[in-house]
Amino acid sequence: MNTYTTLDAIRDMFVIYGIVIVVSMLVATVIRGIVLVLSRQSQPDPAKPAKPASAPRPIAATPAMAGIPQEHLAVITAAVAAMMDTHRIVHIEAASRGYNWTAEARTVHHTSHVPRAPH
Repeated sequence: MNTYTTLDAIRDMFVIYGIVIVVSMLVATVIRGIVLVLSRQSQPDPAKPAKPASAPRPIAATPAMAGIPQEHLAVITAAVAAMMDTHRIVHIEAASRGYNWTAEARTVHHTSHVPRAPH
């Protein structure tokens, strides 16, 4: 009769650890490949000429938000536009707008985790 000894268990443990390490390395390689492919897609093609920047809209055409002078808004917009390369700013609004909607969503989500009383 053949018995399963401690040495057999240790050997099997190392085999299982080896399989887990190999699978982990394969998954990491696949993820690395996906990251490389996606990063190459997001970089602009050097052979393709850059799209000329469109002329910015006049500052007077956009109303200033309450409490922020138009000059400050223009400087902030220019700084963000310079940092964002080919993107453009479409909308600027006060940060407090929409807070009620998100607060309500958080409340509903957090109360969904409350344990119910037994019937």
